[in-house]
Amino acid sequence: MQNYKMMLFDYTVLAVVGISILLGLLRGLVREALNLLAWVAAFWVANAYTVEIAPMLPEAIPTESVRFVAAFVLLFLGALLMMSLVTIAVTELIKTMKLGTYDKGLGALFGFLRGGLIVLTLVLLAGMTSLPHQGFWRNAMFSAPLEAFAADVKPWLPEGLSKRISYE
Repeated sequence: MQNYKMMLFDYTVLAVVGISILLGLLRGLVREALNLLAWVAAFWVANAYTVEIAPMLPEAIPTESVRFVAAFVLLFLGALLMMSLVTIAVTELIKTMKLGTYDKGLGALFGFLRGGLIVLTLVLLAGMTSLPHQGFWRNAMFSAPLEAFAADVKPWLPEGLSKRISYE
């Protein structure tokens, strides 16, 4: 068995997961989940209604494409703001129900899962570069298990993307 030591790669993985856990713990599951939902909802609203809203914007906006971008941004930010207000209200409700401890604990678990997903995404993206051939990666404790996990995920990715990912 190879003798591994902590490398920059390992510290980066621990930092990403640790910060995500800390944020989840501080914010709680409800706030984390609603924030994630807010981004998805804001994108959906902007995507669904840009075509209807863009023609309503003033002619002072120079071109049709700029009006479309402006409409998308306005709808996205508006929906995000509305969902932020919902998040604040629900978070306050959780506090009044004295469920804060459970919410924070589940938020830390959510943070762990999110941190793991972020690391996995970065490892998959790195597989399309020369980073996995660098010493800080090759000699890291976490590189082999993360590469194995990435290999397990590759079949679920689009073929054009998965064939570009290699750690050899």
